[in-house]
Amino acid sequence: MKAKDFPGGGYGLMRRLPFVLLLGLLAVKATADSTVLRCGALVDVEREQLLRQQDVLVSDGVIAAVGSGIDEPDGAAVIDLSGHYCLPGLIDAHTHLMVGGPGLNSSSAEKTLVALRNAQTMLRHGYTTLRIPGDGDVGFGSIALRDAIAGGLFTGPRMQVAPHFLCPLGGHCDRNAIAPDSGVPTAPHVIAAGEDAAREAVRREIKYGADWIKVHATGGIMSVGDDPWVQSFTDAELAAFSDETHRHGKKITAHIHGAGAVKSAVRAGFDSIEHGTLMDDEAIEMMVESETWLVPTVYVLDYIVGSTQSRRMTPEILAKAREVAKIRDDNFRKAYKSGVRMAVGSDQVFPHRHSAREFAALVRLGVTPMDAIVMGTLNGATLMDLQDEIGSIAVGKQADIVAVPGNPLEDISILENVEFVMLGGRIIRND
Repeated sequence: MKAKDFPGGGYGLMRRLPFVLLLGLLAVKATADSTVLRCGALVDVEREQLLRQQDVLVSDGVIAAVGSGIDEPDGAAVIDLSGHYCLPGLIDAHTHLMVGGPGLNSSSAEKTLVALRNAQTMLRHGYTTLRIPGDGDVGFGSIALRDAIAGGLFTGPRMQVAPHFLCPLGGHCDRNAIAPDSGVPTAPHVIAAGEDAAREAVRREIKYGADWIKVHATGGIMSVGDDPWVQSFTDAELAAFSDETHRHGKKITAHIHGAGAVKSAVRAGFDSIEHGTLMDDEAIEMMVESETWLVPTVYVLDYIVGSTQSRRMTPEILAKAREVAKIRDDNFRKAYKSGVRMAVGSDQVFPHRHSAREFAALVRLGVTPMDAIVMGTLNGATLMDLQDEIGSIAVGKQADIVAVPGNPLEDISILENVEFVMLGGRIIRND
């Protein structure tokens, strides 16, 4: 166990160590921070090719060299992955970590603990970076979790966060299923109406640390009383959200199913669209021209439609899911063939350990395995403006590396069986 595994980044432990022992620990660290990974093959997502018998030299958490037959420095650790395929750490650009908590019966603190568990589960399954586009919390627990992980208090993936879902009265994130005389109020911080309210909501999110702003621009599937086809905000309100976000140097995304809302969000300058299931040819063309990102979240709809036991799948939810699913596949294939920029996102209403099923769902709809891997690595990094730091196994980038026991270009589902995970040069899992 490393000192930074202890609360306070290890300071409380190290200040009690004898000075000579402390010097010894520092000397060990200086030699042990070099690691050589002997990969049987490596997926080069920048050149989109598979390279056989590749070594990766990691020094101080950064990739120092990539190639065949690299000599290990004195004192370096050597890890034999000769029977494995190495890839960049996976990136989930649409994950909700507070899924699985008791809902209205749990506090922000309780939900944040659930989020920590789910984040660590995803890390062990190969996801070294996450983007949270809103979560089920009226507080700012996801911001606290991001900062605690970044500060070394806990082990977890890199994170960018939109703290809340911003939606109008009766929208996808409102409490529409609760009786009006129940005494349960409309959720604070998540409802906005009018251009001034939209700007104020953005400012509140940024005040408390938001990396992204997330709005619900149509109704959704996993909700009642709203319509996926109907645009929830006016064009002027969406424009206000976008303008205020970008004025503060942040990025904005929108939950959208219907084609009209896709077009409105693109015109307003949104950076990405989540889902986009009902977009038409004009919306696709606009996204290509504007280089707006799409995070399609394919598997979650497949999961909902195929679900028969979950109490969350009410008749209304199942009916909406089946209707949307009839249209989604053709629209997605058109968007992919047209060149819409895409990143992988899971949108879990299922266990977080199954997040990588998204890759097989994409391939089922016609995405090549290489393109799916690029979407789940380099594209995700680019969406998050982190392409110079992560997203590929390249010299100078952070050593976020995973390994699987088979060729993902032949069987993409092998990404569901990650056996080695390195985050910033630190080994998280080595089976």
